[in-house]
Amino acid sequence: MTNAQLASIRWGLFLSVVFLLPQLFFRQLTWRSATITGYACMLFAATFLPMQTVPPRQAVQLVPFQWIADTFRHGQIAFDQMTLNVMLFVPLGAMLMFWGHRTIGQAALIGYGVSLLIEGSQLMWANRIFDVDDLITNTTGTALGWLVALTAVKVHARVQAVAPRSLASVR
Repeated sequence: MTNAQLASIRWGLFLSVVFLLPQLFFRQLTWRSATITGYACMLFAATFLPMQTVPPRQAVQLVPFQWIADTFRHGQIAFDQMTLNVMLFVPLGAMLMFWGHRTIGQAALIGYGVSLLIEGSQLMWANRIFDVDDLITNTTGTALGWLVALTAVKVHARVQAVAPRSLASVR
């Protein structure tokens, strides 16, 4: 993990505490609000912090799947960045499945919209890149999170359905 990524994690944790304390103080803190607040802070920190002092070579990257060529050219860091982008949006997909009761298509569309908002903001933000690969990986991460959450719900329901029968057979 790079120093910038570690700094982003630290900033995300700091911002989470800053925004969770008022909820705790005013007794408005719930599991859902803490999860959403923490995720939003980490998402902001991962996409905008820390500020970069060296401007990127390009401001816009519009070639889909350029990260594959970058992986061959620059090594593991491009692959790691793509993987982290996917993982960054998995919680959004899970939250949309659990709490939003969205379909996978709706979740992917919301993930795409959030990603587009971030990438569009990065066009105006100093020293950031609008990257079409980020739109692809973030949307994929949202859909993957939705699928993981659906799998967890189905496994939980199956365990719950089997558990009473197995307890009855023990008696």
